[in-house]
Amino acid sequence: MVNHSYDYDKLPGYSKLFIDFINNNPFFDIRFPANKKIYENSEYLKTISENYNNRNHIKSIIEKSSESIEFNKIQRQNLDALVESNTLTIVTGQQVGFLGGPLYTPIKILTAINVAEKFKKLYSEFKFVPVFWVEDNDHDNLEASQSVIYNIDYEIVHLSCMEGLSKEDRTCVSERKFNDTIISALEKLTIELPESKNKSKIIDKLKSNYLPGESWNDAFIKLLNSWFAEKGLLFIKASEARKSGIFGKLVGRELEHIGNTHNIIQEVNNKIEKAGYHIQAKAFEINVFLHNEKNRYKINKSIDQPGKYESGSLIFSYDELKFIVEKEPHKFSPAVLLRPVFQDFILPTAVYIGGPSEIGYSTQIKELYEYFDVQMPALFPRHSGSFIDTYIQKFLGKQKLEPIYFTKKFKDIEKDLEHILFDSEVEKVFEKARKQIKDNYDEIMNVTSKIDATLIRTGATACHKSLENLDWLEKKINSAQRKVNQMVYQNYRKASNFFFPKGTMQERMFSALNFMNNIGENEFLNFIDNFTKEEADKHYYLKME
Repeated sequence: MVNHSYDYDKLPGYSKLFIDFINNNPFFDIRFPANKKIYENSEYLKTISENYNNRNHIKSIIEKSSESIEFNKIQRQNLDALVESNTLTIVTGQQVGFLGGPLYTPIKILTAINVAEKFKKLYSEFKFVPVFWVEDNDHDNLEASQSVIYNIDYEIVHLSCMEGLSKEDRTCVSERKFNDTIISALEKLTIELPESKNKSKIIDKLKSNYLPGESWNDAFIKLLNSWFAEKGLLFIKASEARKSGIFGKLVGRELEHIGNTHNIIQEVNNKIEKAGYHIQAKAFEINVFLHNEKNRYKINKSIDQPGKYESGSLIFSYDELKFIVEKEPHKFSPAVLLRPVFQDFILPTAVYIGGPSEIGYSTQIKELYEYFDVQMPALFPRHSGSFIDTYIQKFLGKQKLEPIYFTKKFKDIEKDLEHILFDSEVEKVFEKARKQIKDNYDEIMNVTSKIDATLIRTGATACHKSLENLDWLEKKINSAQRKVNQMVYQNYRKASNFFFPKGTMQERMFSALNFMNNIGENEFLNFIDNFTKEEADKHYYLKME
């Protein structure tokens, strides 16, 4: 199954911070103390369990979050277990993703599920439940509305469930429902997704979940549930947690001493930068958002009205903000650096499974957990993998290439192809011709300068035009060579699109649908399940057979 594996420092797009985290740099023993404690003995887990005070609320929040699905027996058992004092959660999550989000979504989830199974064996006195946090308080509607697949020619195809969205839109994703655009999006998917014996089943499932009037987050949950219900995965919507009012205590502390969390983060950021790392996420003076009807806005000190605070078009005094927290705590949600703290206040989290970016900003927040008196969990990396279908595998074998070759921009691959596909004699002949033209004009100019020095510029222009004509002829010949080698050239382009679409890793761009279409939905999930039992310290390239 594993075709190749590579250390992260051999691949593009991974920060020095993430690479050092993977390589167990001692700096991260300080930033993530639970990562070692969790393996020492059960005392650390007992601390989490004993300090957790929300068991009476969490069950109802998860039930409310899951109204669009029906729990199976394993999920019901896991939900009931959450009220027991010896139950802990293994959590992962992300914002809502159209058609299930990028490929790393199922990878993250199965990493969490397998970590839960691992800890069940290590600590039989505890129960471990996998939970997926659906971050639907977010207002990045543009990203949440997009999905990417590739067609039969490995061309990249963008799908959108709603047109006309922008980064400036402040509507919470939790408030979004599909309109008629979803019908045309699924029609486009049906046309572009390559034909296979699995296609009709996949399309039928999507059409039953993605309907006009259905909420984005419920469609997302229903699709993920169809994939992971048998593993006992539970879902919690950030919006339902917010609406329950459970955020109120932490929001109150944030607003009681405005600026404290900003100062804490700034102090930590200095340590991180001193250690040689870049800062992942920016802190604000106030690190919570205020929700006004369907929208959410930052809260900032007013520039024009001293002592006042602005949120969207609204102006508040400090006392008015405090009053809203006390009476309507459901109107507040955390910014990015407080989100993990709020999440682990709500859930008895033993381990959070995060991607490279999450590990980056989580490095900044240990002191925030201490400030809010919330137990910080261990943070483990999600697995990382690229998948290779039969067509691309045959191409790699024929060209004697490793998949890592395609983790660079295609323009650089094109330069390689010129040497691989083009007749080297052509290049030599043209280089010789250029030298001869320059030498001939130099000789002519030496004679001309003695007759009329004003003709030197004219001669230089003539030389330049001759070289331009030579370049034009060379491009024509190279174009002819490219046509002769068009099939090989196209296969390189296909492999580049497949492994490194738009200059990023496959798992960050493509939906899982292509791969399920290729070998079958259950087969692909089993494929990921097996792969996420490996160590999560490398990027894997895996053959689908």
